[in-house]
Amino acid sequence: MLATVGILAMVSTIVVGVAMAFLTKDRGEAAQHTTTMPTTRTPPVIGIPLAVRPVVEVPLVANPDDCPPVPPPTPPEAPIRVCDVDKAAVYQLGPVALGLNLTGATETKLPTSEFHTVQMSMDPASSAAFAQYTAENIGKQLAFVRNGVVLAAPAISQPIDGQSIQISGELSATTAATIAQMLRGGP
Repeated sequence: MLATVGILAMVSTIVVGVAMAFLTKDRGEAAQHTTTMPTTRTPPVIGIPLAVRPVVEVPLVANPDDCPPVPPPTPPEAPIRVCDVDKAAVYQLGPVALGLNLTGATETKLPTSEFHTVQMSMDPASSAAFAQYTAENIGKQLAFVRNGVVLAAPAISQPIDGQSIQISGELSATTAATIAQMLRGGP
């Protein structure tokens, strides 16, 4: 009985193989050049590009008069002097080095402390441009600027490659939420 089952299994495998070869024979070349389209797509860009500017002078502690409520608009090719989101530091920045097309920004509480982080994601072209910029500027400081406000100003210790950047530090829930909202294009 076991031998009969084994023989039937071999015969059915051969029949299926011959039938498939016969059925696909009529399709000829078309069956050999079938391609699949990727099913993933890049999320849409949110807001205007996020300005990345080099920090040209070590930040100073801000005085109340240093930070106007609404900074005046500055052309991208002009250097600017602006405050951070908490109005605690004043930065002297060079012209816009690049603009990042963001696809998302979220605020998250760190699980092991009372501090928060902001995760921002960008499109593939912005990711490639940012990776190149950070590779060429190791040891320097950059600033992410939106609406005339420095959202973060990290030092570049190594090339940053990938479509996601995390802003961290001693961010309060309020500061992290404000940064995430501004990254998404809000006031």
